[in-house]
Amino acid sequence: MGEKRREALLGVGGCLLIAAVLLFLCSQCSPLYPTNIWGDANCLMTVGRVMRSGGVIYRDIYEQKGPTLYLIHAIAAAVSDTSFFGVFLMEILSLGAALYFAFRILRGRLCIPGSLACAALLGAGMLVCTAFVKGDSAEEFCLPYLMGALCLVLEQMREDGTLRPWALFACGLAAGMVATIKYSVLGLFVGLCAAEGIAALRCGGLRRAFASAGVFLAGMMTPILLWAAYFAAHGALGDFYTAYIYNNIMLYEAEGEAAAGLIEAVKDVLRYARDNALWVIPAALGAAHYVLLSGETGWRRLSVLLMGLCSLTAVCFLGRFWVYCPLALSVFAVLGLRALLEGFAAFMNARGLLWYRRVFPPAAMAAAVLAAALLSPNAFLRGESLENMAQGRLAKFIHPGATLLQYGHLDDGLYLAADRLPQLKYFVRLNVGLDEMHEELERYVAEGIPDYVLVTWKELPAEHDHYQLIATDAGYDESNRINKMFYLYRRR
Repeated sequence: MGEKRREALLGVGGCLLIAAVLLFLCSQCSPLYPTNIWGDANCLMTVGRVMRSGGVIYRDIYEQKGPTLYLIHAIAAAVSDTSFFGVFLMEILSLGAALYFAFRILRGRLCIPGSLACAALLGAGMLVCTAFVKGDSAEEFCLPYLMGALCLVLEQMREDGTLRPWALFACGLAAGMVATIKYSVLGLFVGLCAAEGIAALRCGGLRRAFASAGVFLAGMMTPILLWAAYFAAHGALGDFYTAYIYNNIMLYEAEGEAAAGLIEAVKDVLRYARDNALWVIPAALGAAHYVLLSGETGWRRLSVLLMGLCSLTAVCFLGRFWVYCPLALSVFAVLGLRALLEGFAAFMNARGLLWYRRVFPPAAMAAAVLAAALLSPNAFLRGESLENMAQGRLAKFIHPGATLLQYGHLDDGLYLAADRLPQLKYFVRLNVGLDEMHEELERYVAEGIPDYVLVTWKELPAEHDHYQLIATDAGYDESNRINKMFYLYRRR
């Protein structure tokens, strides 16, 4: 076996193992947890289950995220249709791939054990901070494409500042995958294209710049056109555009508060930076070190600068800024970890303290696992039984074959716990100011269409007298307190 192949196998295997251990401890999708209590994750899983059963997203069931994200959950549902175990396996593949690209970035300067150890620290930093939320966010599944693009820029940039054609196509393909998961995370690729465009113009003029743009767009359009063909074949191309593009841009803020002003946005950024300090500090210091002090070519430094600035702008200042949004910026922490370990190694080598080479890798691995075990905000739910939670207890009231509707809120997990699939297009109330969604949800209940209706936080309005309250329970709210009332109604 060649040395490069051996190194690649060690990197892939090691990163998948690291991802599995860390996610087992931190993600509420793992078997260590009874279920994932996050409304967003349950919406994704419910849509994935519908897609797996033959439904067409956007046409038959309404949610507003990207189709590739739902495909991931349809594959997960094929593994387990009654739990998040399939999502857990998809998380391992996703985080493992992201850590492998981080390993490659680190390996350019560090030994194999040191690179794997730093990858483990990076993974732990990502998972124990608030941006990871409960596990299973769109940003989480974008990480391998973001880290892969950063890796290719650092590895495959030529002296004239342009990327090799195959690497540029691969970056475009990664951008296309991100675009079909959550297009608001595309900031890194905007910076990449800006750097490539500047370099191409300088060394070959407009002709070279258009050639680079064509290669990138060929990669990016590949997954987009495949999805367009799928929706066209199912008569749902208009539904795809309306739900994923138009409504997200034009209607997303119509429900709830409008976008905060610049001062409030900066306050949010600073607050989330504090809450995610374990990777924010390495990311900020690493990007600054790379741009100002690394000694790399000016083109590479310009690329990292533009990628970082465009990512920061897109994630933090364009549209609504939620707790999970900053996770997309965590890929830049690999630069800080590499710089820190390089400095540490130089310090120890200069003093002849070579014992650190044996001690650091296992110590760093142990620290990563210990951090995941002790610092994860999800630890409160480890080892709990679904039967002891509101979702499990209420599921026992749902008769086999009965229809269910979650009314007035995001998916609280009863569809999954009761093994029910939505029979109606609007199965939850999303953060979209879509009149049709609100009108249809009201009609479903006013006409007594579903057999059971679940309401959280407050009871069903009195005018909906087709239903009688049969059970109440209390579940976890967004602050992980048992402070959220569940009201289950049955049709009279």
